[in-house]
Amino acid sequence: MKLQTSSILLDIGGTYIKTAALGKNQDSPTNIRKFKVPRFIENGSGRAIIPTSEFLDSIEEAIKFQLESNFLPEQIYVSGQMGGFVIENSEDFEIVSWQDQRTLDPQFEKDRVELESWLKNSLAFKNTGSELRPGLPFLSLAVTRPYSHKIDSQISFRSIISFVTSYLTDFQSDAMHVSDAAASGFFNLKKNAWDDDLRSKLDKSLIPPPVYNEVTKIGNSTKFGVAVFTGVGDQQASLLGTDLNEGRIVVNIGTGGPLAELKEDGKGEGKFQTRPYFGGKEIRTITHLPAGRSLEAFVDFCYPGDQKFNKYKEFERSCKAPDFSSQIDLVNFNETLKAFGKERKDMHPERVSSLFFGSLIRTYESALLHLSARGELLFAGGVGQKVSIISKELSRLTGRKFSISPAQETTLEGLAKIARFHS
Repeated sequence: MKLQTSSILLDIGGTYIKTAALGKNQDSPTNIRKFKVPRFIENGSGRAIIPTSEFLDSIEEAIKFQLESNFLPEQIYVSGQMGGFVIENSEDFEIVSWQDQRTLDPQFEKDRVELESWLKNSLAFKNTGSELRPGLPFLSLAVTRPYSHKIDSQISFRSIISFVTSYLTDFQSDAMHVSDAAASGFFNLKKNAWDDDLRSKLDKSLIPPPVYNEVTKIGNSTKFGVAVFTGVGDQQASLLGTDLNEGRIVVNIGTGGPLAELKEDGKGEGKFQTRPYFGGKEIRTITHLPAGRSLEAFVDFCYPGDQKFNKYKEFERSCKAPDFSSQIDLVNFNETLKAFGKERKDMHPERVSSLFFGSLIRTYESALLHLSARGELLFAGGVGQKVSIISKELSRLTGRKFSISPAQETTLEGLAKIARFHS
């Protein structure tokens, strides 16, 4: 006999698709399961794309897991990694990662330089709260102009998140939540609307979809028999799951590593991004900090191959003291590891661990200074919660108290809060 439940929760990350169920009278998600996200394919032109059929198969597998697990879902809530987008072409789709570097291709150099120069002085772009970087959807679309050949047709702009919710509604709705739309780089936060000046830089055939400030039902899935709601940014969902409030700075070190706090009135520009949150609030955040990806690479460098012991714990234990004079590059960590490889005889685990943690902790200390945030530190994300040397040393260096989020899956916890609100 199937048990009644209200919701399926689906979080689309860079490494895993996580799914869970939430019963009508439950406080936290249950039946949590991870499914591997197909790897993004990179080639010489800087493109980072994912095979569409494999991606959608993984989405469906995650949903079917809940349908086959003694639950009768009524609705589905989606969160996802922000910054990517989808190109529609001849009834097919190209899913573009936020890591995509196609704008750096030499054929686009002149257009890219001209656009970046214009954007640096554009009030409209400043009002998007976005960071100018190669993988920003607006920059990529404005430079490469993939729809320039489509003179008479109209194509809806889709993020990776809204592509999933659109797919679930049988492409009957392309509507987005504001947290998702703002990651595009051409949504004006001051006007709470798509920016006309920025849109003028895009192909005229590209149409921005409706945007909702609240999580809203946008359609139904005929295939799965559930109501579909606007998908939200995974950072916002995770912050909701950690109980973000004033006086707290969330250090969410998982696959990626953003810092965030609720925005206070009167705080102007800085080396941070402004993003929409829930309930009409905004957050200030610094993103793209080194985190789980670099940790995994350095651990595997020290302990290659299959090992019976816990390689991550061993890597942490090998660090007698972080080397705070370390300035190794953790963002372009593959280049750092290549250099270490040439000096392997001097790179025993204790030395590598000391250099890694020293640079990592100093990077987050510097980011906190740029954020100009006050308050205690709240650590979330698998790395931030489990690798104790990070929280202890960052707390000591900055003179701040800290705590560890008790929620192991903060993004799913955030989606559960949203689902309870709509139940």
